[in-house]
Amino acid sequence: MSTASNILNGSQSGLGGTDGDSRAGLTGSSAELPAEVAESRLRSYHRSVPLPKGGLTLGILALGALLGMMFPDDANWLHVLFALLSLPFFSTIVIKCLIHPSIVLGEDMSNPMVAPVSATVLMSMMQYASYLAPLPGTWHVLAVALWYFAVSCNIILMVHITSRFVIRRFELSAVYPTWFVGFVGIVVASVTSQSLGQQALGLLIFWCGLLLYGLSFIVVTMRMLRMPLPQAARPSFCIYAAPMSLCIAGYTTAESRPNVYMVLVMVICAQLLFAVVLTQMPRLLRIPFAPSYAAMTFPFVITATALLKSLRLFTGEGWAVPSWLFTLQHVETAFAFVMVMYVMFRFAKQAIDQWRQAGRVAGV
Repeated sequence: MSTASNILNGSQSGLGGTDGDSRAGLTGSSAELPAEVAESRLRSYHRSVPLPKGGLTLGILALGALLGMMFPDDANWLHVLFALLSLPFFSTIVIKCLIHPSIVLGEDMSNPMVAPVSATVLMSMMQYASYLAPLPGTWHVLAVALWYFAVSCNIILMVHITSRFVIRRFELSAVYPTWFVGFVGIVVASVTSQSLGQQALGLLIFWCGLLLYGLSFIVVTMRMLRMPLPQAARPSFCIYAAPMSLCIAGYTTAESRPNVYMVLVMVICAQLLFAVVLTQMPRLLRIPFAPSYAAMTFPFVITATALLKSLRLFTGEGWAVPSWLFTLQHVETAFAFVMVMYVMFRFAKQAIDQWRQAGRVAGV
């Protein structure tokens, strides 16, 4: 696993897969099943489910939260709609973890690109918890429990990533933009903290996440400048647009009196990073579909979310905010919506193809 190609080819998660994957694409690096070992269609299909799909579920849920903010009168049904849209994708990840734990813990968690991005599964749980939190009684208690469970698991994952890929054996070639997800993604806890009444903890998590963002930005950017990403991993470059915007959304949610000038500096940086990512989109969209396409969802949604929360903060402080900035926010939301729907369609198409192929492998 000393080279980028070995990292990608060595993962069962299918990072290099396309819509036309053969059986090799389904099983990734896992050895071909012996003829005497019969595997059910369900097990065969879930063997190929990529953990980066969690990025798509997170993007869908975050889009529902963003639209709920923009259209508060329709927030309830928007949350239900986007929760249902994300559930089929999320459930396949959960099932994979349950029936193929050796693959998840042995292969995926040993891959320096996949292990950090698996945090999106836990981030999705936090978003689900925020959807449930407004409900009364037992539902609210379950939401808080789910949120704490996801936050705790995310911390454990961060410790694992640090121990495995930083302390034990650090290689610059093993660094990917997905490391932003592994180290900064926990700030989703700050974004969702208000609905769960956990702002104090959310604020602490924000400051930790901001510090880790600064450190990881230096390391990831150094890697990007010195060596190119493998083709199947290039869409992960879009993650650059996420961490600063995520920190804005987390800070303005968890902090009761956010520093408006700090937010101004942060939102300018976030928009500049978003612009840099946009310049690469025509090239990235020409790359054959791979699970790393999931990186084209949440970063764009959280960018539009951060801009909306920043503009509302500025307006609330009595600043004369130009109307074109609100138009820009609407454009960014529309762009995020299109990208989430596009990537969701591509993942759905791939899932159908893999289900059919799994049937042939299982002899169904």
